Amino acid sequence: MFSGDVDRWREPFPALGFTDDGERLHGPVRWSAPATPGQPATVCTARVEIMPDATFPFAPPRVRLLDPGGPLEITFHINADNTLCLWDEDWSVDDAPWLDPRKLLDRIAGWLEKTAAGWPGDDSCDLERYLDQEDDRPWMVLYDATRLAPDRAVQTKGGPAIICITDKARRTGNIVNGRRRNRKDRRLAWVTDLGSVVRPVRSWDDVAAFLGTHAAEVSRLIKMGVITVVLLQYTRGGANAALALRARSDAAGIRITACESADTSTKTRTMRAGPARAALADVPIAIVGCGAIGSYTAELLFRSGARQLTLVDAELLRPGNVVRHVAGHQYVGCPKPYAVWSHLRTIDPDVAAVQVRPERVSTLEDATDVLRRHRIVVDATASGRASSLLATAVTNIDAGSDHTVVSVCVQRDGDVLRVDRLPLRHGERHLSPLPAVEHISPLRERGCGSPVSPTPPGAVVAAAELALRVVIDEVTAERKFPATVADVRRPQDQPPFDVLGWVTSDHPQRAAS
Repeated sequence: MFSGDVDRWREPFPALGFTDDGERLHGPVRWSAPATPGQPATVCTARVEIMPDATFPFAPPRVRLLDPGGPLEITFHINADNTLCLWDEDWSVDDAPWLDPRKLLDRIAGWLEKTAAGWPGDDSCDLERYLDQEDDRPWMVLYDATRLAPDRAVQTKGGPAIICITDKARRTGNIVNGRRRNRKDRRLAWVTDLGSVVRPVRSWDDVAAFLGTHAAEVSRLIKMGVITVVLLQYTRGGANAALALRARSDAAGIRITACESADTSTKTRTMRAGPARAALADVPIAIVGCGAIGSYTAELLFRSGARQLTLVDAELLRPGNVVRHVAGHQYVGCPKPYAVWSHLRTIDPDVAAVQVRPERVSTLEDATDVLRRHRIVVDATASGRASSLLATAVTNIDAGSDHTVVSVCVQRDGDVLRVDRLPLRHGERHLSPLPAVEHISPLRERGCGSPVSPTPPGAVVAAAELALRVVIDEVTAERKFPATVADVRRPQDQPPFDVLGWVTSDHPQRAAS
């Protein structure tokens, strides 16, 4: 929207009772104040100021309430600069409702009516909005909501940018001056629970009112520099939240600013894992071959909720591997399963159930042992010998057992991605193999006897994602995938791999969507 478009947007406002000085619009908004005991519902006329700024029309114009036109206690959904927060969600500029002046005024009227009614049913947990933010060296405050007890001082660790609130309580009654306090009595946090909030926290006086009998003690410790963080847990509209405050004392009193905060509990760390998280959590899964595809398969499984993982590989991570491997350069020289384990630990420090086996599957006994210990074995070895051993072992294992091998590979330098599930179920068959071609990669790495495959990293990640989908399909017992799924990224000369897209053993003559 250019300046001419903004001018056309402004044109209807004078007919709606607004004056326009070319920068700001001033005018009336009619709204209905709810009935109160002894007082019927009334129609009020507020006066507002509307200011389209540099973000307009991609964001709403700034709206400031000049006169509500009736009794009104302003609580939620107002910004620190006293402009109204009318829309929490983003809109495409093509569909933005604020481009229609009448819809904008209706939204303002609705804001006034909801404010007068106390915002019934509202679950917006954004108390940070109503306070000054940390600008110089902003803090992020981390806490585990499941381990916090209210109304006590606890130790913190970390810094300077990240403050971690622990569950280690500190007695503060014997702290009498800053010079005599123990090192553990520095940078403490005070934790309290506000319950259900009906108005925002805007100052230390508001916080002190919530602290009740603890207010004087907490104020004293903030002035001494002992307590530097206050964590306020609260609920709103049934949703749980927390507000982290940095507290400092100066000649004017105690000043609070809002910090970004985040819960580190298991529930929060896994809520983005996807719908298969619960099903994956306790299933023993082995990844045999922790090279390129195996490393990314392990990561995707771990991110999706799998925790009973066993990583099997005897090779060391080489500098050249890093381009296609999930682990970084700092793990060069480590056995690949250790490198993957270390990487998983950066995603979630709880890797106690992830086992590392820096060894090869060289015999049928090895393959059978891995299968007996795991519900699913992902074969990402790219080794004909190892794949044959696992295929034979899963066929020969106890009748009626529920063990599965998911074999994943890339072929033709990443042109074809393939996943085969074994053993076959009744009536199933695998897709015919893609014939080998006489092709030797010209890429050689010093100190490595085998040619280096030019398969690009994107194909490796895509193959790992395909394997993940097959594993989840098996774990959740949905069983929508056939015995073979191939993703043809570049059509080949041999059918059925001459079709771009998915080809499966159920439909070998067509691409599956």
